[in-house]
Amino acid sequence: MDDSSLQTPSADDLLLFLEQPASYPHGPAAVEVRQTHASLLALAGPYVYKVKKAVDFGFLDFTTLAKRRENAERERRLNSRLCADLYLDIVPICHRAGKLAFGSKGEIVEYALKMHRLDDGYFLDQLLKEGAPDPVLLTPVLDTLQAFYTQPPQPPALAAFGALSHIRRVTDDTLRALDLPEALPPVVYPTLRQYHDAYYEQHAALFAERVQQHRIVDGHGDLRLEHIHLQGGRVCIYDCLEFNDALRYLDVAADLAFLAMDLDFAAHPALARYVVDQMAQRLHDPALKSLMDFYKVYRACVRAKVEHLRSQEAEVGEAERQRSQVQRQRYLQLALRYATCGSSPTVLLVGGPIGSGKSTLARALADHLGLTYLSSDIVRKQQAHQPLFARTPASQRKLLYTPARTAAVYEALLAAVAALQAQEKGAVVDATFGNAAHRARFFRHFHAHRLPFFFWKRGLPPPYSGTGWPNGKEGHAWCQMPAWTTSRRSMRAISRLLKFPAWYPFRPRKRPTTRCNRRWRSWFPDRCAAGSGPVGQWVS
Repeated sequence: MDDSSLQTPSADDLLLFLEQPASYPHGPAAVEVRQTHASLLALAGPYVYKVKKAVDFGFLDFTTLAKRRENAERERRLNSRLCADLYLDIVPICHRAGKLAFGSKGEIVEYALKMHRLDDGYFLDQLLKEGAPDPVLLTPVLDTLQAFYTQPPQPPALAAFGALSHIRRVTDDTLRALDLPEALPPVVYPTLRQYHDAYYEQHAALFAERVQQHRIVDGHGDLRLEHIHLQGGRVCIYDCLEFNDALRYLDVAADLAFLAMDLDFAAHPALARYVVDQMAQRLHDPALKSLMDFYKVYRACVRAKVEHLRSQEAEVGEAERQRSQVQRQRYLQLALRYATCGSSPTVLLVGGPIGSGKSTLARALADHLGLTYLSSDIVRKQQAHQPLFARTPASQRKLLYTPARTAAVYEALLAAVAALQAQEKGAVVDATFGNAAHRARFFRHFHAHRLPFFFWKRGLPPPYSGTGWPNGKEGHAWCQMPAWTTSRRSMRAISRLLKFPAWYPFRPRKRPTTRCNRRWRSWFPDRCAAGSGPVGQWVS
């Protein structure tokens, strides 16, 4: 039936109805209503009632009652694959005697999905907060996913959703939603855009191989920690993307990347790596690992997009709006970190003489990528018990820069880096690094532990010392890249992120590395250059 003539209840009326315990046939003592960007969730005693909002975000359309009813039915059916007995019924909401009521006696104006209420303490995000994370906790989840992904062969029609053109269209739609110059630093969108363009150009054959190997599945589409429930040996994975087949038909690597990204976001990178390693082995899919960073960039962007949409909703309170904005920025930091450094806990060393702008560059890197900022100036003053933000008197300044004091500062910085990397966290180190012995201590540490790092020297590169820049510009940076660091692709990606040209690599004494000179036409943005404008507007 055409429902265009039916009177949809206002958002306020529907919210008020769901908040009242008297509205429910079983008479709960209290009701808590939670909101997502697309739904209202009423937690009413042992049950949850889920009502879809009348919204259209492009990737989902719930604007008519018929569409909301259809998607409720699809949600119930599709989620039964990984959580068979969670959903109970689709309950009509009608107008009766001038009021809203559950049931079909009256004009039906809305539908609610009725489901069992799962114990909050057993969702995976909560379980991981309670103690030291144990990979054994994830074993039943991985068993469930292995069975899910290896069920009878998927329909041949799914192959179209593994085509490069389709994947690119999906990621482009997400990226366009993040082209927000009024809300985000100007480097975010172009950096992510360039990363995706380069990846597609370089890995077209890999995407074709995934289709040939039948790695495209009817998956979950939103495989996050808060959608996985573990209690009494029972695994319930629910809330899949019922509303858009094109987002649920995907590479198994893309499905698992959501879980891996969410574990990274929750500060459990070792568990993220465990999940990827285990599933690659269980599914006999070694190429899964090579796709993981790419799909984790996409998944972090998806979450940033969702948080942005939520922050724009009129009914969201100011505190929740600000929280969504903070979450959006954290997800984008994670996406940028994947795009530039990958998933490993990378360390960025930024050196150069005083006044060269190295501290501004280092703070910008830390802000954009969400890395810990370590400063030799701060450590030096802490060790000398000097005020951190006051100028040191001239009479005491020499005492801060004795060889012994300087050596102690670099030892403290290296110890801090080692401690962070032991926790699988990255850092940006801001120091002059003018002494070759100090640089060598860091380089040897990274080499011994096979840890990825980059080294920037802020100022004139040796080929141009004393002669000025070949293009007449000053104040840019060159990059030293020892042979055991990460790839030139990552170096170029970070150069794009900060909009400055990079000259590299570092040449060891005994044999030169492959010659490579790159210049980038886009320059370091004004907000990060020579201390002009605020830095640190991002949450780190």
